[in-house]
Amino acid sequence: MTEQILSGTALTDPAVMSRFVADCRRRWSTTDDRVAGTLWWYSTSSVLLTELLTRLAEIDLAADPSLDRLRVHVGEDGRVVNAYPGGLLADVAELPAALRAAVSPVLVTLSEVSGVRLPPLWAITTDAVANTLLRVWREQGAPDRGVAQASWLVAEMGSPLPPARFVEIEGKPLVRRVSCCLIDRAGFAACASCPHQDPEVRYERMLAASRLL
Repeated sequence: MTEQILSGTALTDPAVMSRFVADCRRRWSTTDDRVAGTLWWYSTSSVLLTELLTRLAEIDLAADPSLDRLRVHVGEDGRVVNAYPGGLLADVAELPAALRAAVSPVLVTLSEVSGVRLPPLWAITTDAVANTLLRVWREQGAPDRGVAQASWLVAEMGSPLPPARFVEIEGKPLVRRVSCCLIDRAGFAACASCPHQDPEVRYERMLAASRLL
């Protein structure tokens, strides 16, 4: 497929979403729509939230996540590689409700197309918010503010998002994932912070990751 710029509303179109899931199946060499759908949201949520939340940390302004104002850049291999918000919200306090309203129909469509249940998709959303804000604030030398801001945003978005979880290792806050991207079901090693590991193994892998920061 050629590169495309789509309206954010395209992410709620079952036909478009079916193509995303099919592209992800091929990309990850899996025949399981549930695995492909989970991996699609794992990567796509990171891209979307990086664009939507970076301003929140950098200049205390919130991008408008409304799907009808959002433009989504899709690469030749079918991956969502960038997103372009259409403006700013009048007040940062509007962000939790606006973000939930934008994400919800995307997840409903993905669930219907791929068979992934909604709770795991919302859990991935929590981790994407947490990772995005922690990363941006870490780059500014204030990771604790990333922890606080992510915790606030996820809590204000409300159920069914699980709370954002963090752990401090050697003085560095890290996201303690509440979700699983299922990458191990596609033949790859699980993420360092995957919750489906022995706690001691998870800690040692996260310790190794923290020393690279």
